[in-house]
Amino acid sequence: MFLSLPRAATAVALAAVAVVATAVSPASANTSNWRDISPPGSEGSVLRDVETGGGATWAIGRRTDAATGSSAPVALRWTRAGWQAAPRPADQDRLEDLTVGAPDQVWAVGTRNETVDGTEKGHERALLQHWNGSAWNEVTLPFPEGVDQSTLSAVDTDADGAVWVYGGYTNTAGEYFSALFRGDADGSGHWTLLPADTGLTWVSQLKAVPGDGTYAIGDGISRFDGTSWTRQNMPPTLEGAMFDGIALQTTTNEVWAAGYIRDETLWRRPVIVRYDGRSWRMVRTPAETGQLSDIAFDGSGRPVAVGETLDPAVSPDGNYVLTPGPRGSLIQSEELPGAGYLHAAATDSAGRIWAVGGAAGAENGMSPSAYAGIRR
Repeated sequence: MFLSLPRAATAVALAAVAVVATAVSPASANTSNWRDISPPGSEGSVLRDVETGGGATWAIGRRTDAATGSSAPVALRWTRAGWQAAPRPADQDRLEDLTVGAPDQVWAVGTRNETVDGTEKGHERALLQHWNGSAWNEVTLPFPEGVDQSTLSAVDTDADGAVWVYGGYTNTAGEYFSALFRGDADGSGHWTLLPADTGLTWVSQLKAVPGDGTYAIGDGISRFDGTSWTRQNMPPTLEGAMFDGIALQTTTNEVWAAGYIRDETLWRRPVIVRYDGRSWRMVRTPAETGQLSDIAFDGSGRPVAVGETLDPAVSPDGNYVLTPGPRGSLIQSEELPGAGYLHAAATDSAGRIWAVGGAAGAENGMSPSAYAGIRR
């Protein structure tokens, strides 16, 4: 079976999980900071990622047909008129990650499901698509010969405009290999296949940090120095932590990563770490049921981490947001009206935070429609 993990884990039914009420009351959460800008007519959809760059904002996700169970990708661009969808190169596929380097340099990665007469063959093909300012186009990557199946899970644009793409493939013998590609910033279409042995089992995101290499996160954190990967040493108490979001705090040049760690009592509890150039350290988070899917920094350089919780005492609708509290800790203090589970966050040039996911009212882990919000 081909290994492919999405950016954010799908929530399970609350009845299947034992949760513990916390001292934080959802009634005390601040709801005035956020404005609901969810796309209309998005029933059956969920948004998995949002990114901004050069004044452009895009979100990607998936729409599921409740009757047939089939799914189709969603890619939305924010305009003065609201969210707009442009035609895409593939109908039966999934998009996992997104990067916006400029209004005409938008990249999305995922996997195409090959079909014959409307029936899936069971084969997956890596999907890389590029928005050139007016249309989406599919881009072919130079995978090695003898590839049977392939998939892509992460993409980022560095400060020079080069594109980094991570994924993997299996050969005809069923052997799995990771793959890392770098596309030239000049738009020549030249791709370089780079060492991809991150030391991680799976990768959910890449982050190219100016002057410091490229980071990969998943079941740990690894750093690429241009030649090889080095798995990062985490605090001993975080053995087994899963990371799903990474961001650079530009004022301090610190790398932050957010995710969760399994807990026998709480099911999952939130985890955030920060790297100051010497070592990774934990940021204090609540001992409550929750998992984080992404992190971003507002215009004042303050972190905003988003995710989901299955504890109605923390948030009855499931959206989970941590912001700075006393003595360097992060606390749950904001509630997003209309939001359910949150899967991604990004910061625009004005310092506003964008968050996307599913709308409130999820049943069996499935959101009724897409959610998007902006923090004023």
